[in-house]
Amino acid sequence: MRTLLLTGFEPFLDVQLNPSGELARALDGARLGGGAGGDLEVCGRVLPVAFERAPRELEAALDELGEGVAAVVSLGVHRGNAFRLEERARSVFQSTQPDNDGLLGAAVELEGPPERRTTLDLERCEQWLREAGAAEVSRSSDAGGYLCERIYRAGLDAAQELHVPALFLHVPPVELLSVAQQEQVVRGFLKALCLHLGG
Repeated sequence: MRTLLLTGFEPFLDVQLNPSGELARALDGARLGGGAGGDLEVCGRVLPVAFERAPRELEAALDELGEGVAAVVSLGVHRGNAFRLEERARSVFQSTQPDNDGLLGAAVELEGPPERRTTLDLERCEQWLREAGAAEVSRSSDAGGYLCERIYRAGLDAAQELHVPALFLHVPPVELLSVAQQEQVVRGFLKALCLHLGG
């Protein structure tokens, strides 16, 4: 069976309950219709908020899944009320907030192009989110310069080698939308994405 790697993050800074990590846990093992290509199974992973460790854990998860990976979707929390689709990830991380290991993004040096962009049609992704029940959907070309952008860059780098799409979706904090409400939206979105990938 083909798989979709879904990542979220552990708590960090003042975010004591990180919905991205809770969603990755809740959806781990879900089987979503994949059209003519058959079902896709979600592999959910909660990553550390750490510039050095998070990319290694993402790569380890992809190595474990092997050749059946159909897409990489990463989640992170932001302070807004929208489900926010990120267009690109850069190679420089300028956030002044340290990660959970005390490291600043400025210490990270990456090879490769200054930025990578998702190959998915974000207009179509917006439509899928709205159809899944998202009241507010937006797009952004600035993933924040913190761990969200770092893991998006790692996902895009890996996805290029695997010839599969990668995407980063920012979700609202639990104070604005509960994990249960977010799960309904994300599950519906992933189901639509899987149907698209299955042709």
